Amino acid sequence: TIVFTWERDLWSVPATGGIAQRLTTHPGMENFAKISPDGKWIAFTGQYDGADIYVMPATGGPPRRVTFLGMGSQAVAWTPDGKKVVFRSGHENTFRPIVKLFTVTPEGGLPEQMPMERGILCSFSPDAGKLVYNRRGNEEYYWKRYKGGQYTDIWQYDFTSGAFTALTDYVGKNAYPMWIGNRMYFVSDRAKNGIANL
Repeated sequence: TIVFTWERDLWSVPATGGIAQRLTTHPGMENFAKISPDGKWIAFTGQYDGADIYVMPATGGPPRRVTFLGMGSQAVAWTPDGKKVVFRSGHENTFRPIVKLFTVTPEGGLPEQMPMERGILCSFSPDAGKLVYNRRGNEEYYWKRYKGGQYTDIWQYDFTSGAFTALTDYVGKNAYPMWIGNRMYFVSDRAKNGIANL
């Protein structure tokens, strides 16, 4: 199943193709949808009262609000066991916010900060023992050959040893890390033409 945003609402469609089904109809924007590992739930950012994290059944239904931060929360992933939603937020800082990764249960409650001091995107290893993540930057910039302070780098965190390891040293886009099997895929503009590719 693929879940996507169109007309400010969430839609789902089989990965093999077919007719898309609208899942939400609220006037506020719903985006950054993430499907739970068991395929039963969708976590997303709902802009109903600020921008907070909501969870709803994958087949549609009323969403349940799980964060009450009121600003800048973006759904990022689910933990591999499906017990928590990972999201990013800069709510702890009001001036030049430092964006960090947090987790919250699908039932709601107080968010818990993840071990890294800041982060914007992440992906877990298949055994859930490690994490690759973007430590900082703006993954959505599109300035060809940009080398400024908003470029993204990729790090790895080991939950067992607590070690942090830098995985990229290219000054430029290194965004959307995706751990699949024993490889990491990511988007980079390191080619000579400065165009972002996988």
